[in-house]
Amino acid sequence: MADWLITKFKENYRGFWKDYRWFLAVFILSVFCDAASTMHFMLIEGPDDEIHAAIRLVSRLLGPVAGPLAGAIGKVAAGILVSIYLRRFAAYILAAASIISFWAAWYNLWGFEIYTPIILKWLSW
Repeated sequence: MADWLITKFKENYRGFWKDYRWFLAVFILSVFCDAASTMHFMLIEGPDDEIHAAIRLVSRLLGPVAGPLAGAIGKVAAGILVSIYLRRFAAYILAAASIISFWAAWYNLWGFEIYTPIILKWLSW
């Protein structure tokens, strides 16, 4: 199993950065926009209002600036790793993750004043 994982990674890694550089750039930018907006609201409200359990925990441990930064680094690493292993779907994965991260950044700064997503209503039950 481990041999297959290593072989698959090496095969898919070849040319990955060149082929997906624009998707990767947008993805990384979107994740760090989300992290910056998370830092902004955490400096005002604190980490307890964060919905993402892992980011909330890391932010409680590292603080409202280092926590979201650590979370962003983890999200970028995970997104790149998944995209390499599932290279055939990399553009879709990176595009979808970018849209979600840009939406999260927008929501953290302005969207919360406009509406509450249904999933947040479900989570508050």
